[in-house]
Amino acid sequence: MKRLSISVAALAALVALAGGAAPAQPILYSFAGLRGGVDACKWFDDNLTDRSIAALTHQTDMLYNRVALPAGEDVTVRGTATTLQGEPLVDFDLHSALICTDGEAIYGPTPEPSASPTPMPAPT
Repeated sequence: MKRLSISVAALAALVALAGGAAPAQPILYSFAGLRGGVDACKWFDDNLTDRSIAALTHQTDMLYNRVALPAGEDVTVRGTATTLQGEPLVDFDLHSALICTDGEAIYGPTPEPSASPTPMPAPT
């Protein structure tokens, strides 16, 4: 199992180097981020309705250790995921800590489709 993990990590590093470094993107809004990768944020968002003692304890610990994201800070997105509700998530390193948050913090708000215009009444 350990060899597989090392092989996967080596392959991921090789792909990252072959594609070039990802450009830094600024944090757009002062969101709160959770410590950990996108899998941590995905678990948190997907289990908000879980009221078991274990889930509540883990959620409380995650909230207690959240990080305020400074707007304007340049970060490089390392991973992405999508919650069961379709919300985008991102993770990145911020001052040597792996942080995950809602994708809006980096990419801005998701565009909403505009409402269809109200038809004009027919002339009488």
